[in-house]
Amino acid sequence: MKTKEELKLLFENGDKPIQEDFWALLDSYWHKDEKISENSIDSTEKVIPFIIDEVILGNALSISIPGNVKKIKQGAFQYSGMVYQIIEVKFSEGIEEIEVGAFQGQNIKKIKTPSTLKVIGGGAFFGQSNGVNGTDSLEEINLNEGLTTIGNHAFDCPRATIIEDLYIPSTVTNVGQNAFAIPSLKTVSAPTGLDLSNAGIPATATITYR
Repeated sequence: MKTKEELKLLFENGDKPIQEDFWALLDSYWHKDEKISENSIDSTEKVIPFIIDEVILGNALSISIPGNVKKIKQGAFQYSGMVYQIIEVKFSEGIEEIEVGAFQGQNIKKIKTPSTLKVIGGGAFFGQSNGVNGTDSLEEINLNEGLTTIGNHAFDCPRATIIEDLYIPSTVTNVGQNAFAIPSLKTVSAPTGLDLSNAGIPATATITYR
């Protein structure tokens, strides 16, 4: 496959392109009838939405995110009033950042981040709750070692009533304002020295530093 610059040289004013030149041009681009496979995308930043499977059960949506995705972009899966909500996300290894508001307003029950994740942006999982036909909300958070930054309001879920325990990995160095404003929290395990004074953790919760 030739680069754009190489192709341009074949079609300058006065040139007489031959058959092989035109074939080189055609072979360097995707035809609209061709399917582009996941593995053919070599961009250093894979942008969501890019879903390999989705299952809709009533008002619930389960999605899987491919391992070659490096970043989930701002607001990629933000709830915007549809008649269904995401209740399950399967993260494959490879994701390094979940940007601001990526899953805001959905109704994800269990959040388990991949071992490659480093940054969770502000409001990434803000307001997880049933906005369609019930009152259920976030039930479990399982964060990975290797995670360093959790932004403002990342897991701010005022309607959460079930999730009671939270483990913050030893690699986390920055937790933003109201990042864990979850009223049902009872116990929090955090690395020594981590500032949680503005994290929104209920005053009634027990924070243990290790």
